[in-house]
Amino acid sequence: MTRLAYFVRRALESMRRRPHVTLVAVATIWVAVFVTGLAAAALSAGERLLAGFAGDVQVAVYLQKGADVVAARDAARAIAAGRKVEVVRPADAMARLRASLGDDGALLEGVEAEVLPASIEVNAAGLTVTQVRALADRLKKVPGAKDVDDGNAWLDGAEQLLAGLHAAGLALFAGLALGTAILVSNTLRLGVFARRDEIEIMKLVGATNAFVQAPFLIEGLLQGLLGAILATLALLGVRAALAARVGALLHDSAALSRAALLPGRLLAALVLGGAVLGLLASALAVSRHLRRP
Repeated sequence: MTRLAYFVRRALESMRRRPHVTLVAVATIWVAVFVTGLAAAALSAGERLLAGFAGDVQVAVYLQKGADVVAARDAARAIAAGRKVEVVRPADAMARLRASLGDDGALLEGVEAEVLPASIEVNAAGLTVTQVRALADRLKKVPGAKDVDDGNAWLDGAEQLLAGLHAAGLALFAGLALGTAILVSNTLRLGVFARRDEIEIMKLVGATNAFVQAPFLIEGLLQGLLGAILATLALLGVRAALAARVGALLHDSAALSRAALLPGRLLAALVLGGAVLGLLASALAVSRHLRRP
């Protein structure tokens, strides 16, 4: 513990003596963590809204002509497990179609309602996209079912977009992590270079590489923690400002809650990631100097 306290004291003293180096390192890590957290929060909000849209649809089971509507309704109720199930007969379907066309509904005058199939509609409120599709697959077993529409066809493109954004987010994180580590490493090398004489003396009196590296590693770790903590605080501030201004305009205001956009696991991962970046950058900086003859 005495040695650890010595290393921490040396790291803090180095940060105090070279505030410009510390400021650049902290600011660089802040930018990397903030951008990564912002991207993760945006993806989280997109997934939540996508899941919310899925729960606003009805799963429709279209029946074959002449199918037993009552038997199909009972089977759908058994499969839906307590969800609201409604029978839509051809006349009801035609009335809905006319209403949806508005003034153009007059074009359907003389068209027999029987051209439209009877259907069974199941309320999918509160289900995710995956759950809605699973329910639609089970409803295919309804007697007389000809086709099942889960109402989420347009969500396929949105899901593919989110998957692409996930991949882009991972690439962004990898690029930011690499660029930040290199930039902070080059910045910290200034501090290592400024103490080169001290390091040479320590090596001459028998100090090991680990003993020489320890204060620099702790310095990088502290700078990474500081930058990451400031970035998470900034993210929380942006979230609060966004919730106050935009929350009232959204159907699901919970989509902008702290737990939805910035869950505790994400915040912890961002802080840990910033600390690791600082530690890695410091290790790169000091190891380059120690490898020199």
